[in-house]
Amino acid sequence: MASNAFVTVLELVERYIATKTGVRHNTLAGYKTVVNILKKEEFGSRRIDLVKPSDAKLWLIKLQSEDKRSYSSIHSIRGVVRPAFRMAVEDDLIKKNPFDWELATVLINDSVSREAITPRQERLFLDFIKGDKHYSQYYEGMYILFKTCMRISEFCGLTLSDVDMKERKIHIA
Repeated sequence: MASNAFVTVLELVERYIATKTGVRHNTLAGYKTVVNILKKEEFGSRRIDLVKPSDAKLWLIKLQSEDKRSYSSIHSIRGVVRPAFRMAVEDDLIKKNPFDWELATVLINDSVSREAITPRQERLFLDFIKGDKHYSQYYEGMYILFKTCMRISEFCGLTLSDVDMKERKIHIA
């Protein structure tokens, strides 16, 4: 990495990502997305010691208003850039994190809160499965998935040793 005064935002983020080991595939893909965005953006070539909170805010506003990125996408981008700048503060490269502010105070939250399924829809679905000649064989599995909020992959990976009938608990790795 360049000397303290000449570290760019892109270099800082790449260094931060290099400190992350054993991350999941999707997390790694998210990191790569942020790096690709910074490679295309003028902001990525900015020196970190010259980035002010207003610069950070204006960049994220640009991503939303001009580049038409969603609030949740920008939240994810900031979720990589902010801790990278936190690392720069810890490493004494800068004195203050320019991303240390609430995102909702700057951007319009266009996220739509969705309820995946209502309790009534859940009951109707489970009643249908239970009463159907073919699908009734899957009732217990569906019931467990709904009542535990387990992911299907977690459910499929369960073994007998994961289920504690005495304590009425399921251990998910």
